Amino acid sequence: IGKTIEAALIARELYDRGEIRRLAVLCPPHLCEQWQDELRDKFHFDAVVVRPGTVAALERLAERAHGLTLAQSLFEIYPFVVVSIDYIKSDRRRADFLRACPELVIVDEAHGVAEPSGRAGAQQQRHALVAELARDPSRHLILTTATPHSGDQQAFASLVGLLNPALRAAVADLEYGAGTRARELLARHFVQRRRADIRRYLDLDTNFPERLVAERTYRLSREY
Repeated sequence: IGKTIEAALIARELYDRGEIRRLAVLCPPHLCEQWQDELRDKFHFDAVVVRPGTVAALERLAERAHGLTLAQSLFEIYPFVVVSIDYIKSDRRRADFLRACPELVIVDEAHGVAEPSGRAGAQQQRHALVAELARDPSRHLILTTATPHSGDQQAFASLVGLLNPALRAAVADLEYGAGTRARELLARHFVQRRRADIRRYLDLDTNFPERLVAERTYRLSREY
């Protein structure tokens, strides 16, 4: 609940402190405009969208307004960018982004960058990109997702490992129960807000629907 706002609040705080001068949001292509609108309307970051249909126009604008040269990257010209992760993940484009990447990266729908189990393809490319970004200890990295754990413990461990490599093995082996050192370390990286946490907010009650769970037995018919 409130992932976009929470991530942008952190970004605004870091920017106002002078700890960052640039930021990038990596997200699925269909969420680019939503992020752009939220950053502009609520946090006064005038971000540009970088994806296949916008790159040529951004380059032309950069040439006219900023004198873009062949040695420069769009990510050096535009300080605030919302980037389609499926556009930037390819080997051909990844190197340029890694070289000129901002100090803060927000990865939305972060479950999509978990390391896949025994599969190659798009998700493996996304994971490889974010893993390279995470290797820079000076970079701020925020992962946002409503479904951090898909049921695949190894995939969840790979996400935690992006934030703190020392935790990956403990999470993969389920060795982070209450009272453990791993649990204490994980708590420094993992923030979760649920409906119950904001049911009463600003002295108002929010009437979230109740989830009712029951089990019933039935006999399989011939059609079933």
